[in-house]
Amino acid sequence: MSDYILTHSKTKFYPLEPSEEDISIEDIAHALSMMTRGNGHLKHFYSVAQHSVNCFREAQTRGCPGRIQLACLLHDASESYISDLTRPVKRNMTEYLPIEERLQKAIYSRFGLPDLSDEELGTVAEIDDTMLHHEFVELMGVPIFEKEPELLAEHDFSERSMSSVREEFLYAFKKLTWKGEGRSFLGIDGCKGKWVAVRISDSDIEVGKFDTIGEICSSYPDCESYLIDIPVGLPEYSEHLRPDAAVRKALGRKGSTIFGVPCRQAVYAESHEAAKALNKEVLGKSLSFQSLGITRAIRQVDEFLEGSPEWKNRLLESHPEFCFLKLSGIGTELGDKKTDEGKKRRLELLEKRFPGAEAAVDRFLAQVPGRKKADDAVDALCLAVMGREMAIRGKKTVPEKPMEDGRGLLMQMVYTEILYSE
Repeated sequence: MSDYILTHSKTKFYPLEPSEEDISIEDIAHALSMMTRGNGHLKHFYSVAQHSVNCFREAQTRGCPGRIQLACLLHDASESYISDLTRPVKRNMTEYLPIEERLQKAIYSRFGLPDLSDEELGTVAEIDDTMLHHEFVELMGVPIFEKEPELLAEHDFSERSMSSVREEFLYAFKKLTWKGEGRSFLGIDGCKGKWVAVRISDSDIEVGKFDTIGEICSSYPDCESYLIDIPVGLPEYSEHLRPDAAVRKALGRKGSTIFGVPCRQAVYAESHEAAKALNKEVLGKSLSFQSLGITRAIRQVDEFLEGSPEWKNRLLESHPEFCFLKLSGIGTELGDKKTDEGKKRRLELLEKRFPGAEAAVDRFLAQVPGRKKADDAVDALCLAVMGREMAIRGKKTVPEKPMEDGRGLLMQMVYTEILYSE
């Protein structure tokens, strides 16, 4: 194999003559998540990627500029291409250090850090050494330095799955390199015969009330994503598979917020009785009061998409409670959204993900005389925030391979996965 290695992405990479265009953050994240710190002598598996994420979080907690946070995340990235040597050996390998330095500079340059100053590199090295000391205390019971360096952040030194650390590394990178200027995201929720739409961008949050879906889409034609809490893609045969059952199962006791979706024939029926009869004929079951209550909104969206083909599979279905579940990360209980505590926790979560969320909801309430509840605005805001997270992390769907309905609409719910708590 000449002088190249084959990376996870099947790229032929030449570590002695690194080309920036061959450097991949996905390759780096994958490899570092598979590599152990301490040459494998720690009490449990603890990867270089986990160390790198902890260094980034320490820099973040210290209030370091974003470029230093990114440098901390990437400071061991060269190891993904040339592995690592223990410090005593590295100091005596005269040819290794120039190779490592050249490669690390190429990586920094590839990701927008070609001009790190000596002072900035010194800050990265100081954080790296601080983390090393506390890692050895936690994972070996042995301090490295006589005087314990101070950590400002709380860090996770537990044994974690490689996949969760890889995803955390990638998310931190994408968040640090996120270019949000000019990008906006829309969430839409139904509201007593009307619609509430929330548009977010890096500089603003807009909340508005609209009569029709067409009015919303014409008002906001250039958003990056459009998520709506209404069924998109309707079954016409019993063989048509929608995501409802899978999402209902994922929500557990909150699964009751997922109503049964009528077949298209029932949506266009002239009466509730006719709709129930048609649904039973096509899907083998009748319709609940809640399902019947949303048929008019479902029909409006379905008619809009049929008459506006440019919006097909651009206006995407999701579900606020499912999105809250995903946005909250692992092990977070938000409670019942109808209680004050549940509402508070949801707003706190949205505020954490997107500062200014709570103030935007308050403004919306103030603009609508006599309005006391903001559930629909909160749900629409949740969908907008989920759209933004999808842009950073990547879109996922339930089911993984959705079917098309009779009009070519994908029967799916979209979201992104958060494998850890921030």
